[in-house]
Amino acid sequence: MLESHIMAGRPPFDQMQLGQRIADGRIEGGLKQADLAAAVGLDRTAVAKIEAGTRKVSAVELAKIAVELERPLDWFLVESPQAVVSRRTDAGAGRRTIKLDRALEKAARDIEFLLEAGVLEPSSKDIELAPPRSSNEAEQLAERVRTTLGLDGDPLLALDQVAEQLGLLCFSLGLGTAEGDGAYVSLGEIGVTVINGDTETGRRRFTLAHEIGHHLFADEYSVDLTLAEVGSPMERRINAFAVHLLLPRSSVTQRWRAWTGEPREKAIRLGVEYRVSWSALCSQLKNLELLTEDDRRTLLARPPTRADYLELGMSVVEELRPPAIPGRYAQAVLRAYRSGRLGASRTVDLLWGSITKDDLPQLDVIPVEALQREFDPLP
Repeated sequence: MLESHIMAGRPPFDQMQLGQRIADGRIEGGLKQADLAAAVGLDRTAVAKIEAGTRKVSAVELAKIAVELERPLDWFLVESPQAVVSRRTDAGAGRRTIKLDRALEKAARDIEFLLEAGVLEPSSKDIELAPPRSSNEAEQLAERVRTTLGLDGDPLLALDQVAEQLGLLCFSLGLGTAEGDGAYVSLGEIGVTVINGDTETGRRRFTLAHEIGHHLFADEYSVDLTLAEVGSPMERRINAFAVHLLLPRSSVTQRWRAWTGEPREKAIRLGVEYRVSWSALCSQLKNLELLTEDDRRTLLARPPTRADYLELGMSVVEELRPPAIPGRYAQAVLRAYRSGRLGASRTVDLLWGSITKDDLPQLDVIPVEALQREFDPLP
């Protein structure tokens, strides 16, 4: 049964590294040594010695520390996937948020575990693009991706499934409104992104479109979108890619000019149809010269209400509602559970609370002959 969380390709930490890991987790959690010591029933001096690597920590003590610091046990025993380490330690990537980083690290660890166990098949990108050198080039690359996906000017719906087609596995998780919007790392065969599901649905989709850009432009990792908005020129160009991916120039312009009615009503219809945030829509309409700057500000000051949607006979379709996990990933985990390769607790953990143990399917019946073959001598 595939119950081990330890990654085969990375050796366990020695005592000094384990102590440093405990110190890192404690500091990140905002605890003093005395706080951690009191929580797990140790003296402060014992915690200090453990962190310095001069005192061994027992399995029971480490389990208590893991619970107090809200970390999986294997986080203290082996290094994170290298891509996560690069993202975490790069000074140019900006400030991190704790829950987002933890979620990204767990998602990457889970995927590596499944890949190494042969439960999840690697995937490859059908398309890889050179990073855009201008906003115009970003728009052209967005059009190229839409063409590859077989879209003309149609809205890009079920964006998480589109991301999977492009080799990017997306997890949308409730992380709280104080956290960043999203983050991405590349694990080589597969890209991994975590989206903050506590933002509104249009914002979640824009964040995923942004991370699709990082994935296709072969970045090893990306900064949080909230930082990217005021970040480097490349981040701004990837934002341009994202908005043109979701709101292509030709079809948006055609619809806007064909529809009758006042601008706000037309904008509401476009927002619902293309499933984008009000702010992204208003900015794109201005970029496409369908609104003046004064018009954009006027619309931004009056975002749609539920009454507006009811009056127009429309409703907002929520995508990436948390917890949402990639379809191919979930299917692989459940196949492994059915075949007896994963236990119930590990399966529920890998599915991020999207189901409970009571929801799990029945195990497959394995013929005795198949079990016997496992013990037959090799030819």
